Amino acid sequence: MKDNEFDDIEFENELLTDDCDDTADYDSSTFNSDETEESSISMDSSEECYEDSSEYIEDEADEVFDEQEKKNNKSSLVRRIVLVIAAIVFIYAAYNLVHIFLEYKKGDDIYNTIENNVLEDETQKAVITDINGNEQEIEAPFVYNHNSLLSINPEGIGYLYIPSIKVRLPMVQGTDNDFYLTRTFDKSYNGNGCLFEDYRINGGLSASHVIIYGHNMNNGAMFGNLAKYKSQAFWANGSNAYFYIYTENKIMEYKIFSVYTSEPISDTYTFNFGTLDSMRSYANRMKAQSDYDTGVDVSSATQVVTFSTCTNNGKQRFIVHGVYVGEASLTQ
Repeated sequence: MKDNEFDDIEFENELLTDDCDDTADYDSSTFNSDETEESSISMDSSEECYEDSSEYIEDEADEVFDEQEKKNNKSSLVRRIVLVIAAIVFIYAAYNLVHIFLEYKKGDDIYNTIENNVLEDETQKAVITDINGNEQEIEAPFVYNHNSLLSINPEGIGYLYIPSIKVRLPMVQGTDNDFYLTRTFDKSYNGNGCLFEDYRINGGLSASHVIIYGHNMNNGAMFGNLAKYKSQAFWANGSNAYFYIYTENKIMEYKIFSVYTSEPISDTYTFNFGTLDSMRSYANRMKAQSDYDTGVDVSSATQVVTFSTCTNNGKQRFIVHGVYVGEASLTQ
């Protein structure tokens, strides 16, 4: 009996021990649950930080994008402005080119019409008698009608012919040195202007020194090709040293003896000499200024004809001097 009682007590102790173990398991379970909750909270907090960081990065990216867009818009605006300016400059330049071309054409048309009324393209024989009385027969390349020239403009004085540079143009002597800078022979307004003798010279084409002015046109019109005489080789080629003036019923021949560049105001523009000797002294001084030696004798000169045209953007003048050789009578 006592043994049974001892067994019952031990069994109860075992039961108590089991109850204690169960209680321990339960407490451990509860502790682990708390750790899980804390871990969950920690993860939630970390996710919120990540989300906040993502939002910050996105905002910063938006700002950078906006700034870049502003720069692109500014660059695009600048490009458009530059394109508009370029287009305006191109249109203006094109307009000027067209205007210049039309001015050239208008001038050419005017002088072609005058030539058709004053000249006839048929040769005629002419005997030139020089200052020493020697005679030389030439073929005048066209027939000139002085009365027809005067019917177009009473201020006309003759026709200049420089075969080497294809100049065949009428000349005038007006009442000033400005009007014919922008007027053609028939007094039409045009940039070509007209070849004209200095209005201050007495005696017209009979003066001991005749100065003829003409524009240096870019298209070669008027005195646009006169600068070819800067080359001695050009001057010496064939009969390039000679030019002619038609007036009334005669043709006068001249030989180029001096070529150089002058200032707008210089001894070159001396005229109305009182004596023949003073004119010859002038001719010798001008010959000494030549860019090359032509070898032409001017000691017995009776008349000098000077061509003057602008060069170096109008700052200087290109000068060509010719001395009278002789003349021939022409039939009308």
